[in-house]
Amino acid sequence: MDLFIAVRKQGKRIVDLEQIRVLARGPVLSTEALTDRLRHFRRQGMGILICIVFVMTNRECSLSEARDLVINSPAWLDRRDAFIREQEEAFEEIIAYQRDQIDRIEMAMSSDRTTVTVHLSTPNKR
Repeated sequence: MDLFIAVRKQGKRIVDLEQIRVLARGPVLSTEALTDRLRHFRRQGMGILICIVFVMTNRECSLSEARDLVINSPAWLDRRDAFIREQEEAFEEIIAYQRDQIDRIEMAMSSDRTTVTVHLSTPNKR
């Protein structure tokens, strides 16, 4: 049974995120079951971001942890590098657009991740 009732708009599937969250609130899926679910989502035309929302809710984990689980899963491994590149490009566009409002950018690196924090200026500092 297809659990995803979606509307098509300009050829793209629109997904009800609340429906994804409700589905994800079931029992925490094993790694194997999670991989199967992500493959099912992909076959149904769901994207990586929808999968990340599902994993965040099902595993009650952070956005970063969910992202890593999804892009490193067998279901999405072939899109991993392209997704990371797209995220980096989007981040660079946001930074360029907000350049005049940025006070400072901090980067922290650890063995398992790099964290970038962007501090915006307060209106008084501009």
